[in-house]
Amino acid sequence: MSLAERLHTIFLGNARAHGVFNVTKDREKDGKKQGYARVIQEPTTIAHWEKHLAGDAGLGIIPIKDNNHCHWGAIDVDNYTIDHRVLIEKLKKHKFPAIVCRSKSGGAHVYFFFREEIPAEDLQPKLGEISSVLGYSGSEIFPKQTQILVDRGDTGNFINMPYFGGDNTVRYAFGPTGESLTLEEFIGFAENSRMSVEEFMALPTKHKKSEELLPHGPPCLQHLCAQGFGEGGRNNALFSLGVYARMAHKEDWENVVQNYNTKYMKPPLSANEVAVIVKQLQKKDYFYKCDDQPISSFCNKDVCMSRKFGVGPGSRNNDLSSLTKVNGDPPIWLLNVDGQRVELSTDALVSQNIFQKECVAQINKFPLTLTSRAWQVRMQNLLENLTIVETAPDTTIKGNFEDLMSSFCCDRARGFEKEEIIQGIAVWTEDRVFFQIKDLLKHLTVNNFTHYSINKVGLRIRELGGERVYWKIAGKGMHVWSFPQSYFGTDESREIELPPNPKQEQDVM
Repeated sequence: MSLAERLHTIFLGNARAHGVFNVTKDREKDGKKQGYARVIQEPTTIAHWEKHLAGDAGLGIIPIKDNNHCHWGAIDVDNYTIDHRVLIEKLKKHKFPAIVCRSKSGGAHVYFFFREEIPAEDLQPKLGEISSVLGYSGSEIFPKQTQILVDRGDTGNFINMPYFGGDNTVRYAFGPTGESLTLEEFIGFAENSRMSVEEFMALPTKHKKSEELLPHGPPCLQHLCAQGFGEGGRNNALFSLGVYARMAHKEDWENVVQNYNTKYMKPPLSANEVAVIVKQLQKKDYFYKCDDQPISSFCNKDVCMSRKFGVGPGSRNNDLSSLTKVNGDPPIWLLNVDGQRVELSTDALVSQNIFQKECVAQINKFPLTLTSRAWQVRMQNLLENLTIVETAPDTTIKGNFEDLMSSFCCDRARGFEKEEIIQGIAVWTEDRVFFQIKDLLKHLTVNNFTHYSINKVGLRIRELGGERVYWKIAGKGMHVWSFPQSYFGTDESREIELPPNPKQEQDVM
């Protein structure tokens, strides 16, 4: 097998589609590549991989297949100052058999490969747990969906593949000791790193020792208590430990906070700093500082929400991610809402009220209401990372109209004299094709095309290059539309003979 064929086998993904990413610029603050992602609805071939390795056209593969199973998964660490060797050491420490690749922007893609299919509903949450244990909570997980809406044109999201440009690339993989690997070395490493589903699901992501430290508490705090809080986030950490203490030790929580300080802070905070934190907690009920360091990097929201002293189901916003636009006419929007795929209209995307109704109808969830501005900002952020799924032209309203106009002009009887246009047909003369809009409208109606008004039909004809001319036939003036015959092609086999005109036959006799 060629290297391209072996890569195709390793990264076996969605059979209907693949992705491309068009870079427009680098983001100034962190160097992340900015651009737009497009999903092309055609199978991935060896030729696509060969172009990717040659540096001609970058390739993105969608891990989730139409049966909602995967052969591989990935964690996308968007930290562009990351030390890849430190990440590799973390993987070794936790005995996670993953392969680290440098992303195009300098971050890391952490890949897990399998010997057989694994359900996406099992793979995705397990990768989320691994991400939290490694200290990269909030990283994108591929597959991004546990279920895709195939009948709606949904394909899932792709991740850009390594080794764009072959060995002459910045998207290379690292070996077990942090050395860069050639393409062939990476392929061999990946093939030998494949796991069974059972082996993967048995990877340790929960530690009994840490769970005993804060019974029924947030997993992030449990994990960090097991290793201790260093300088740089101790105040936020002790504040969150105080929130836990208030719930778990209501009678003497102030003393418990003092004990947490000496036991887990390295070094402990001063007496004055602890007093300030205790005073803040005495004023009112506070939530955990989930979005602040150091606990944000180890957050596992789904597990935390199930804990007695966790964040609770109503304390955090709903997770909205992976906005996809199926580029039809009109477009279909697909959005992950707390891990479930929801189909939306454009109205539902811009109206929070309609959005909530769709979520209730489709996934039995009522998302929390945001302020109008917060909703707008959230939608704009999703649109800036939009994935566009290209659809075949004939599946759109515009494409359907063009096909029906073509069939009206080409697949019916044709006239060749101007006078024949009054029979409701298209006339082919003077290297052009002429027809009346009223006759085209009848053809559209017969074929159940009712999407356009007569004005919209006229506008669409003009957009396609049609020209409006004035004819006078039998003393009667009329406006007709015309296209060059080359617009429809010149396949004579499509021509249907016009039946004899009785009036013409009488004139001959």
